[in-house]
Amino acid sequence: MLHLAGITYFIGDRCLFSGLNLQANKGDRIGLIGPNGAGKTTLLRLISGKIQPEEGSVTFESNASVGYLEQEVLEISLDRTVLEVALTAFQEASDIERKLEAIYAALEQTTDYESDAYMKLLEDMQRLQDRYAVLEGDSKEARAGAVLEGLGFTTEQLHQPLSRFSGGWRMRVLLGKLLLEHPDVLLLDEPTNHLDIDSIAWLEQYLQNYDGAVILVSHDRYFMDRMINQIADLRSRRVYMYPGNYERYVELRAEQMDLQARAYDSQQKQIADTERFIERFRAKATKARQVQSRVKSLEKMELVDAPEADAAEVSFRFPEPPRSGRVVLTMENLRKTYPAPAPGESPVTVFTSGQALHIEAGEKIALIGANGTGKSTLARIMDGIEPFEGSRKLGHNVILSYFAQHLADVLSSDRSVLEVMEEAAPTSEARSGIRNLLGCFLFRGDDVFKPIRVLSGGERSRVALARTLLTPANVLVLDEPTNHLDLASKNVLVQALRDFKGTLIVVSHDRHFLQGFATKIWRVGSGKVTEYDGGYDYYEWKSTRDHEQATVQATSAKSGIAGSANPVAAQQKPQSDATDASSAGSPNLKEKRKLDAKKRTEIQKVLKPLQNKAAKLEREVSGREEEKSMLEVRLADPEFYAGPDAAEVIKRHGRLQQEIETFTMEWMETLEELEKQEQQLQQEYEI
Repeated sequence: MLHLAGITYFIGDRCLFSGLNLQANKGDRIGLIGPNGAGKTTLLRLISGKIQPEEGSVTFESNASVGYLEQEVLEISLDRTVLEVALTAFQEASDIERKLEAIYAALEQTTDYESDAYMKLLEDMQRLQDRYAVLEGDSKEARAGAVLEGLGFTTEQLHQPLSRFSGGWRMRVLLGKLLLEHPDVLLLDEPTNHLDIDSIAWLEQYLQNYDGAVILVSHDRYFMDRMINQIADLRSRRVYMYPGNYERYVELRAEQMDLQARAYDSQQKQIADTERFIERFRAKATKARQVQSRVKSLEKMELVDAPEADAAEVSFRFPEPPRSGRVVLTMENLRKTYPAPAPGESPVTVFTSGQALHIEAGEKIALIGANGTGKSTLARIMDGIEPFEGSRKLGHNVILSYFAQHLADVLSSDRSVLEVMEEAAPTSEARSGIRNLLGCFLFRGDDVFKPIRVLSGGERSRVALARTLLTPANVLVLDEPTNHLDLASKNVLVQALRDFKGTLIVVSHDRHFLQGFATKIWRVGSGKVTEYDGGYDYYEWKSTRDHEQATVQATSAKSGIAGSANPVAAQQKPQSDATDASSAGSPNLKEKRKLDAKKRTEIQKVLKPLQNKAAKLEREVSGREEEKSMLEVRLADPEFYAGPDAAEVIKRHGRLQQEIETFTMEWMETLEELEKQEQQLQQEYEI
């Protein structure tokens, strides 16, 4: 499907690739790895045809298509909606729709049904309709919606313009469009960078069933371990292939390095012994033949390359933090609402439950959840920089340090990397470890003397993170600390966090990273925080089991309460019979009232869930009817239609009408079921 042969490529006077070969077949899931600067992104650009090699060839099977997701957002019309951009993936189907519309219009104008022109229109229509059916054009909107919702968009967001979304969400739209195009060779450069945990899991599943070849660059080890079946290791200007996922690659690479080291050491010993023999007996005529033989053997020897040293093992430790009290942070009555993002829209409520949160010393908590659910908001609330309804209290002797990506923007642009680090180091011990710490975050050699103003956004973020870690805090709140880190740097950070003696709260979508240190998971969503007292593996197991149980319960609930199988009736009926028998037909009035009250209490327990559901549905209908009435006041004003948001308001009005009808129908069905259950239970309890 794809074949690279003898690729040589230079950047300036630096040779990036020399004689590089690579092959990808249908069904291959190839993870392209290598140190920063090895040329991973450049290789993807060569395959996509965006740049050309100096030597060698990139060839595809006949008619094979290639799709490439770059790290940066390309130029794209921000006025188009999310769905409209995604639907451009179906260009051929859209072209056919336009052609068919033109044919239908021409057919309506035709009066001579026997003419050649009329027959030609019918033939073209049939051909286009057949092709449209092959392309499944009728389902393109449904398919686009399914992919976009898998990547985290809500149904309402599909109809919003791209201008309302951040760069990360725009990247999701481009990824969705690329997946819908379904190229034979799919090239993905850091596809998980802008996805949350739920969307990454969806993408894994999608790519596992992808019938083309996939080549991806990713620093998300968990993603690669679950998705890929080959590793392409880019080093020394070539690609070395390994079967299996990243975990298997680590094992094979270690075995290979060990074997190569042994072979190299053995050969070096042989060379040294031979050279000593030659030097010792060079002057002796009796040994001349043996000396010459050994000289020739050295000349003919194929030298074993010394094993290429992996990046030097680096590590760092956090400054020893001062001890804090047992409770480091408490929050009470947690509620948070943001103002409406645009006129005519509702405020955005992040936390609604008013719950209390409690963090104890030494806990290492991972904050996870879908994008937009409030993880970063909660991190800022913990730091004390985000206002909210409720209270926040730090424990005794707590020193809290907070990292977020935006902190990179406030670094002094005229100072060097080393200087901004030195000014943040509070102790001589911290200053002595700065160079080692910067090495962990990919600033090595003369890189530390670069001024901040010449650094990329990712490099600035790494400097900001390194500065945060210099502070001897006993509580660290880190928001997406692994962005822009390679696998080696992530491993260094994981080890440091694991050894950290203080308390950690970390927002991250990197599951392998979280597995390395987290001892507790907080899932943020639905206006609250759900706590899991275990690491990420436990969270996956528990959340999967809870989902399965909820599905079983929902299925059971649909069957209703079976009359004779009602556990309350089964328990109470014998008691009622016994009471009647012992009372000889005329029980004491006070006892009878007490018994009836008890029966009603038991009935109410059974009916309460249906009553709550009916009340909730009634509120849903009422709220939407109120909003719909407000919109109708605006729609009644002729001047309103000249405004910029008229189209959105009209769409919202239509959606509200549909939702009102849906909720009203469900409400009525619930009321009927409630009445039916009430009559049945009253008969069973003989009230």
